[in-house]
Amino acid sequence: MHTDFFAEFPPVSKEQWLARIAKDLKDRPIEELYWLNEGIPVDPFGHADDGEAATPIWTEPKAWEICETLDVQDPENANALALNALQFGAEGLHFQLNGAVSLPELLKDIHLDYISLHFSANDWSVLPPAQLLASLQEQAQSGGLAGGQLRGSVAFTPHARFNDWRYVADWVAYAHAQTPGFKTWCIPDDSQADATVAGLATQILQAHTAFQKTAALGLETAVLAQHLFFDLAIGPHYFWEIARLRALHILWMNLLKAWGLAPALPQLHVRFRPEAYGDSLYSNMIRSTTMAMSAVIGGADVLSVLPGSADEQHAPVFVRRIARNVQHLLKMEGYFDTFADPAAGSYYIEQLTRKIAAEAWSQFQQQQTSNGVHP
Repeated sequence: MHTDFFAEFPPVSKEQWLARIAKDLKDRPIEELYWLNEGIPVDPFGHADDGEAATPIWTEPKAWEICETLDVQDPENANALALNALQFGAEGLHFQLNGAVSLPELLKDIHLDYISLHFSANDWSVLPPAQLLASLQEQAQSGGLAGGQLRGSVAFTPHARFNDWRYVADWVAYAHAQTPGFKTWCIPDDSQADATVAGLATQILQAHTAFQKTAALGLETAVLAQHLFFDLAIGPHYFWEIARLRALHILWMNLLKAWGLAPALPQLHVRFRPEAYGDSLYSNMIRSTTMAMSAVIGGADVLSVLPGSADEQHAPVFVRRIARNVQHLLKMEGYFDTFADPAAGSYYIEQLTRKIAAEAWSQFQQQQTSNGVHP
């Protein structure tokens, strides 16, 4: 027998809800509870009466990748840390390269067909990305693997360092043919903590510019779209960051539609803003949990949790393990990887998502005009 339990609870309109809130506030102006963030009016009282809730942005659960970030000063030491991370549950490794390195030494005993590999560098002129990928192919072939079995990314950002668009178009075409599982073009997040919406607009403009420049050189836009990924730095503003990441999904799909491409979700590589952490290891553990929740609810594909600072009581390996376990708890006990767009249907987050997306798209269009970049 089916029982409609909701029938016992009559619907409450937003007008009734606000009237009750005003009563509970005891004549305190309800307007004091509204605020502006980056120029966007934030309404804390989302309700079905505000409009129809959007459908989920993605319809399948996102099993995000638990990633460990390693600063490669010494390849042997970085390899030891990487193996330790893998032993305790890391699913991807992000190597921050400081100059040319020996990949056989850096990747010793790492099974390339099981682990995603992500590379970034402060200066790609020391180790050009094509050279890095070719060396990685050689490493894979020595273990009996084909380039198509490799997964990961190279955080190469042509906008910042190159004017030779022919090189980058050839680079993407080469990667697409040889290592199709590698993302090879990073759209970085250079925004400040108080200008994250403007940062989204700038990232979409960079992606649009990349499409324009490479299409003029004969690279299929659909191919480039497969190799782009977004870097995102998030802070401690829980609901705002969820909505901001969801908004980027909408912006990306709008851009694909403008270029006549099939809708597809963007790949988001999420990290923490270093300034979001304080001096207390225990406070940072709590903060890292809420920021990680923002990231995965917002739709992160690859997440690196920034470890807190080690001290006399807590060795670096321990601090890294605690940071890693934040993600394990979200997966194994919170089951965050079993839901499709868990924020969908939250009137507050849906409304905020739409407002951020609309403002960022407007700023993107303004930047197009001021920079002389047109579709």
